Amino acid sequence: MNPTIAAPDHPTDPRPPEPVPEPTTPEQESTPHTWTITTTEGINLTGYQPDWSMDNPSRTGIPLDQAMRRLRSYSHFAMLPAEPIAPLADAALGGPGHWYVVVQIECYPYSEQLQQRIPTANFAIIEEYEVGNLAPADLHRIADQLRAQAALFETTVLPALITAREDWATHHPTTSVSDQSKADIP
Repeated sequence: MNPTIAAPDHPTDPRPPEPVPEPTTPEQESTPHTWTITTTEGINLTGYQPDWSMDNPSRTGIPLDQAMRRLRSYSHFAMLPAEPIAPLADAALGGPGHWYVVVQIECYPYSEQLQQRIPTANFAIIEEYEVGNLAPADLHRIADQLRAQAALFETTVLPALITAREDWATHHPTTSVSDQSKADIP
């Protein structure tokens, strides 16, 4: 769009007219560590946004009932590193596949299940095939890989979970399992 040109204040002024800037909506200041959902009804819902979370529930222009449903099922989460496990001797050479370990920290701040309201760690082993007929060397290698995975849990996942829980306790009201008064979404 072209700027609007304002008429000069003094018709005899030799200077060219100054362009008038187009009106803009002032950018909403975002508060660090805060998410905001603005509903179509003009209601702002806000909450703590942890640094470790890979997602942010902030949205604009959604109906209040949809925002409430979204928050009830929303989780802050972070995917953590894990190593694939090659169960067969030929897997590294393009064999049939690997097992993958998926690790994440997550927290459902508005869950009806109060124990889900603080960060927890989850992991899943996704297998692409059944493993059988293992020779002693294969079983030994899998045992080594599982020990390496356990070490990763201990050196990476556990400290990340402890940090996430300490951060959550510092910035979010703690809800004990026996405290039913905080079971509702704000």
